[in-house]
Amino acid sequence: MEPALLPAEADKALQLRRMKRIPLLLLLLMALLFFFTLHHPASWAGWLHAFAEAGMVGALADWFAVVALFRHPLGLPIPHTAIIPNRKNDIGESMSRFVADHFLKPGVVRNKLQRARLAAFVVNWLKSEKGRRSVEDLSAAMLAWALGALHEKRVRRFLSRLSARQLADVSLAPLLGHTLDWLVRGQRHQQILTQILRHTIELVHDNRDAIRAKVQQESPWWVPGFVDDRILKKMLERIEHQLFEMALYQDHPLREQFNQWIHKLTHNLKHSPEHRRIGDEVKQQLLANDELQDYLYGLWRELADKIEADLDAPESVIKQQVGQWLVNVADELDGDEEMQAWVNAWLVDAITFIVGRNSAQIASLISDTVKSWDGADTSRRVELAIGRDLQFIRINGTLVGGLVGLLIHAVKLYI
Repeated sequence: MEPALLPAEADKALQLRRMKRIPLLLLLLMALLFFFTLHHPASWAGWLHAFAEAGMVGALADWFAVVALFRHPLGLPIPHTAIIPNRKNDIGESMSRFVADHFLKPGVVRNKLQRARLAAFVVNWLKSEKGRRSVEDLSAAMLAWALGALHEKRVRRFLSRLSARQLADVSLAPLLGHTLDWLVRGQRHQQILTQILRHTIELVHDNRDAIRAKVQQESPWWVPGFVDDRILKKMLERIEHQLFEMALYQDHPLREQFNQWIHKLTHNLKHSPEHRRIGDEVKQQLLANDELQDYLYGLWRELADKIEADLDAPESVIKQQVGQWLVNVADELDGDEEMQAWVNAWLVDAITFIVGRNSAQIASLISDTVKSWDGADTSRRVELAIGRDLQFIRINGTLVGGLVGLLIHAVKLYI
């Protein structure tokens, strides 16, 4: 049983059947003329007879030639017929070599790309509403697809195993030590401390009443309230003053103590076996903590859901940001001829390198695909694709054959 036709193929099959009727009707017309003029005494009948006779020969010859491409004519296993189903593998190899030799050569690809002026094309495409929308939608679709894939349990388990395997070879303490070392080299640890101190001052100041209530609650009953208030006031003022001085003065003694402690901690994390052991124990506990992993996945799932909801919204913020970024890139590139030249050269080199390096694999895709097709189905689909045009060969063969018959008849009369 033949595979079902696609809608487009069904339409082509109908057109092919209709087209086949024309050369068939011409053949029948030639046969009628042949028999009608076979014994006709008039001189003009000889001309028609010669035309019809040669026309039938041409029609049958070209019918045989066309049919022999796709199947055995009349079902007879004549040699060198049913060419496409019997030699589809050779045809696929020939097509593969043709594409590799004439389309995938580095020189051909480079010349074509250089004439295309890719950077200018990209700029014009991004600056157009249609182009920008297309890239926005494609980016959103790819992001949504990636997020959807990460929701799959199989993907999560795979990534979890992969992460655990990778992290198992990472020593946590030296990693933290190098991170702190990077912070210390740029005095970033002092900047972080300043921000923490400022927020702590604000936190203490904004929660004076809550602190006072807590002190009064914990204070013995026999201590007068005004005593608690005075002690608390002095204590909070002293704390705020100390925090303020630490935040304001970079050479504050406590800052220097903090600096020494950070340097010592950094050195120990990078070089101390004990700190390395503790870091590895903490790492193993974190990796084995299912509750922590579930919590982290919950945070990730919540973030992913918000991103997906935004992508589905008519006025997506992410899409708008991507679109604005694309417009900015296009505007900057449009006004920079030197950058356009660099982008063109880079794209040409990159694409030419990729195509040249993989031309054999790209071309083999054609031959491998053709080899995987069923012979009869391949023949049927090729006939649907080009069979209608081949019927003109049969029509032309009939008419040209008839004209040749007239020429032969004229030569015969002349001789």
